[in-house]
Amino acid sequence: MIKFIRSFSYAVNGIKASLHKQVNLKVQLVTAACIIATGFYFRITSVEWCIVLLTIALVLCLEMVNTAIESLVNLVTTEWKPLAGKVKDIAAGAVLVASVFAIFIGFIIFFKYLSLK
Repeated sequence: MIKFIRSFSYAVNGIKASLHKQVNLKVQLVTAACIIATGFYFRITSVEWCIVLLTIALVLCLEMVNTAIESLVNLVTTEWKPLAGKVKDIAAGAVLVASVFAIFIGFIIFFKYLSLK
């Protein structure tokens, strides 16, 4: 049981480390807070909440995985290598794809509320 509880502290440490290292994650958290506030303002449906929250979680998690991959690549090699750069670019690309689709999802969900006001 103690190992199980410790695993949560390790996870929290990972979140703190990501927040400390990545400005993008801070920007995404502020954006997420704005979207959540907008959801409350427009009183979006339960299904819309599920989609919005899952989308936010996806983007934040991918940003943290990207941070982990970048850190791992930096640990493995300090010199410039094309493959290392490619790995980092692919991880960053995953975050970009999720972010672009999150924007599309946001427009789909919030457009009807914005057009009514």
